Amino acid sequence: MTGCLLTALAIGACKGQQSPSVEATAPGEYMIECTYGDGIQRMMPYDYSDTLAIGAHRYAYSIHREAADSLPTVKDDDGTVYADNAYHLIVRRDGKQLLDRHFTKRSFARYLSADMREKGILDGMMRDGALPGLAFAISVSLPQSDMLEPLLLKVDATGGISIERDQRSENDFEDE
Repeated sequence: MTGCLLTALAIGACKGQQSPSVEATAPGEYMIECTYGDGIQRMMPYDYSDTLAIGAHRYAYSIHREAADSLPTVKDDDGTVYADNAYHLIVRRDGKQLLDRHFTKRSFARYLSADMREKGILDGMMRDGALPGLAFAISVSLPQSDMLEPLLLKVDATGGISIERDQRSENDFEDE
């Protein structure tokens, strides 16, 4: 039943596009891609928002992802062409806007290998609750693979950001 519902949602979300596909990536997780008549694979738009308290302050953040046709496409070894993504991150502190910024793979280029700059797409941004404060895990990966370069984007109390490579290993997450 869930698969049928997801397929129906995929078809609705890919309206006007030639061939939506739903692919199980893990139990309970589905990656939905849409192919327009141009044959370019695009990730579905994504929106997420949440709130949290840090000390005496209340933070609200929202993340929006969309395939960005204005960015260069990437091609995998099989010749499949993928659109890259753009993310929009908004952070509010106690109701006042702290950060409103757009990110593309180019925003993180200096932290990526040459191969990932050329063949990777910006495919993930989520708050990393394992770290104190407002830290966001960023993923740049080769499309449809488990090859990725993880980064961390940290937002400070004034809205400033810092970016670094995420050096943690999978063992660092075993207790979470």
